[in-house]
Amino acid sequence: MKNTKFSIGKIKDIPNDPKLGYTKGAFYEKLGKIDKAIEIYKDTAEYGHVKSQYTLGCIYKNRKQYHEAEKWLKMSYKNGYEDAAFDLGNMYYNIYGYEYALYWYEKVALLGNLLAQNNLGVVHFYLNDYQRSEKWLKEAADNNLGSACFNLGLLYTIMDRLKEAKEYYRKGSVLQDNNCKYNLAILNQNDDIKESITLYKQLYKVSYTKGCINLGLIMESQEEYDEAKRYYKKVADKGDAKSQYRLANLYNKENNREDAIEYYEKSIEGNYTLAKFMLANLYNKENEIDTSKIYYEMASNDNLVEAKNNLAGLYFEEENYDKAKKYYEEAIADGCKVSIENIGDLYYKINDIERSISYYLRNADSISCQVKLGEIYEEIDRVEEAIIWYKRASDNGDVFSSYKLGCIYESQENKDKAKKYFNLAIEKNHLNSRIHLGKIYFEEEYYEDAKKMFEVTANEDNSYSQHMVGVIYHKYYNDYTSAKFWYEKARNNGCIESLYNLGQLSFKLNSYNEAEKYYIEGMKLGNKKCEYMLAGLYYKKSLNMYESLSSEDYLDSIDIWKKTPKIELDLDDLIVGQFNEDKLIIEKVEEEYVPNYILQIKEDLSNEYEDINKTMIIEK
Repeated sequence: MKNTKFSIGKIKDIPNDPKLGYTKGAFYEKLGKIDKAIEIYKDTAEYGHVKSQYTLGCIYKNRKQYHEAEKWLKMSYKNGYEDAAFDLGNMYYNIYGYEYALYWYEKVALLGNLLAQNNLGVVHFYLNDYQRSEKWLKEAADNNLGSACFNLGLLYTIMDRLKEAKEYYRKGSVLQDNNCKYNLAILNQNDDIKESITLYKQLYKVSYTKGCINLGLIMESQEEYDEAKRYYKKVADKGDAKSQYRLANLYNKENNREDAIEYYEKSIEGNYTLAKFMLANLYNKENEIDTSKIYYEMASNDNLVEAKNNLAGLYFEEENYDKAKKYYEEAIADGCKVSIENIGDLYYKINDIERSISYYLRNADSISCQVKLGEIYEEIDRVEEAIIWYKRASDNGDVFSSYKLGCIYESQENKDKAKKYFNLAIEKNHLNSRIHLGKIYFEEEYYEDAKKMFEVTANEDNSYSQHMVGVIYHKYYNDYTSAKFWYEKARNNGCIESLYNLGQLSFKLNSYNEAEKYYIEGMKLGNKKCEYMLAGLYYKKSLNMYESLSSEDYLDSIDIWKKTPKIELDLDDLIVGQFNEDKLIIEKVEEEYVPNYILQIKEDLSNEYEDINKTMIIEK
């Protein structure tokens, strides 16, 4: 039986039939035997086969053998193959030979080739010849080439001719050019967010990465988190690291640990630095410190200063001060001011006060460093330097520093300056400054001003203030009802002095039984004045009883009454509250020192949007 099986070997090299030779070359090319194909194409090309000449030019162009490519493409063009001019233009464009690219593009652009017209416009753009660029891009765009619409829109965007830019982006959008839709959405985002969302949703359907990210950001900024997750996930699941990171953040915000970790890890595979940092934070907050360190280390290797700071903080907490110093110093070298303060705190913790001061001074524009310098100088009794730093912090609006200055000047008996700084603190509702200022006004006998100060803190349940309001009503306004009200509040808060004053008030009003009750209570708490007045009360009551009995001539009551010395008790004597730091309101609970972490990088979502596409599209 005759063998009819096809074999490439049966195709003979027939110089008089170059078409058949071209077919053989194409077959070898398809098999990947390029060198053999070139050999055959050359045979047919030398016999004038235009398609072989063109194909040889394309092979050499792809191999970046540009001299050979130019030789065969030029030959095919001279033999009537016009597309070869377009390929020559692209070859020169790729090797930045823009003047030669212009030459070849123009040959076919003048014949109406839209792709060449587009590319000619692009080259003129890169040569900063915007006028010619506009001419050729407009020619192609007006003939409905989507890429030319995009390029012309971009040219107008760069020239700040935004109305015309939008016109051509919109035209390209109708032609279903996704790059046009994207740039139009960007330009409209501030003026017509609804149109932008519509365009982004169209891009979402075709998984256009930047469009999905921006649509997710819009939804995230509007707190439409489920929608945001949907748009991020579309491209996150296709491997986009930024959308994976944003999706992980949303899962993290929902405390969805498992999904957050999954997408942070995917983003980390794409080497997205912030994902490393945020995953470290997640483990840090859950006290998985060893794992947290691994990811902080990774982010630190990407020179993220916040990661270096946080990693140092973990070592600080572990009292591994050498490693903490190392990472703080690296962060400082990269410009992290928070780390300057943190390492100052570290040196303060290990009692290296002078070095601590030196670091705080390096960050002296920081209010917290100014406060810490004030506290340290006050602690080591360098009061004048403490005043300098407290003043700087106070001038920068720090209420605690204003309060501390008030206290220092009060201790120096400089009441005018003390009042000035207490008033500054009071303007920001600092309660203890009210107590101090109330005390000063009381000493200066400005009782109404003192009462105004004390009443605010008395209503905050401060026993000293309650007692002092009672004293003012009692002694200076003779308003015994109000005095008793405030004394009782102070008494219920453990103020012994108020028990004595309540006893005095009751005694004066002849409410002996009530006075006796208060004096006994105060006596049991160790108040000698209460004990003394209780004895006086009993003495007074005894005399009154003998006087009453003597009127009845009962036994020797008259003699006893006449012979018993009469005592004068000072019922106007009151105890003014003894002021000390224990009498203040606890406004800040002192906790064990924790380094100043930057646990979250503050992201402004408006800065996270993908930018307009600024690269012109060259047609191949």
